[in-house]
Amino acid sequence: MLSFINRKGIYVLLLVSVVLMADSISVMAQGNNSYIVVDYTYRKILAENNADKKVPVASLTKIATVVVAMDWLQVSRGDQNQMMTVPQSAGMIGGSNPVGMVPGDRIRVRDAMFCAMMVSDNVSAHTLADHFGRQMMARVGAPDPVTAFVGQMNALAKMKGMTRTRFRNPSGLDHAGKPGLSTARDIAKLTFFALSKSSFTFICSQKSRRITFQRGGRELAFNLKNTNDLLGRYHVDGVKTGRTARAGDCLVASARRADKIIPLAADKKSRIPYRIFSVVLHSPDRFGQTAQLINNGWNQYDAWMAAGMVVGDHEAEILNVPYSK
Repeated sequence: MLSFINRKGIYVLLLVSVVLMADSISVMAQGNNSYIVVDYTYRKILAENNADKKVPVASLTKIATVVVAMDWLQVSRGDQNQMMTVPQSAGMIGGSNPVGMVPGDRIRVRDAMFCAMMVSDNVSAHTLADHFGRQMMARVGAPDPVTAFVGQMNALAKMKGMTRTRFRNPSGLDHAGKPGLSTARDIAKLTFFALSKSSFTFICSQKSRRITFQRGGRELAFNLKNTNDLLGRYHVDGVKTGRTARAGDCLVASARRADKIIPLAADKKSRIPYRIFSVVLHSPDRFGQTAQLINNGWNQYDAWMAAGMVVGDHEAEILNVPYSK
């Protein structure tokens, strides 16, 4: 998947590689908060509720941050082992800083991505934006690196049909100023795109990871423990947690089973990737609700396939994720 940012600041890809059986959904899964469950292969919507309600989405924002950084690395032929310096501005953003980095520290791009996705480290997300934003500024004409980078996050959102999304920063922090807003449906569109990247799925599937960063010429180590408590349970292999006072508890979860083999003829078979994913926003119990949604999602997907995969209303039943030409 190749992409670039043109002089007008438009994020461009150059190479692109109704609720079913609603009565089966549990009481918890039918909460009043926003959620959506989608089949990855056909983008069939398996369940949804208030999926277009605009709300703060906390650190789910970092999915866009890491995706933009990955795409920029690919198009610029960059290296994930390149070192970045934590900028002075990172010392003023507030929020969670579990790794404990301070301005002047240096960290590899790859390790910063692990920090941002696995433990929602805000300094790492800000450093990624500052580092790549400096490279983007010549093309987009932004007043500062982070603004340039966030502009590309919003351009990505526009390109993927996320019409009700506006990112304000690379971290999802919302304690100062206007919060970034999105919807369960829009975050599902972002997730669908992110899951197409093997490097992204690898990062968000890790339960633990040892990373290093440099301070004053010394190398320091930190052991990351993924904040996604569902990893390894219910076939869950990602994706991202989020939490702020405004956003409440949020979670994007991906679950993968063994590929499904469909016989086509006596000597022919079709292999279908067996993956579903969910988004829950402002959940009263993000892990419990997601577990129930995932379990029900498998049942709904199997029933849909057994019934012939009929789609009555494409607009309502299929997640619409535009592709660039």
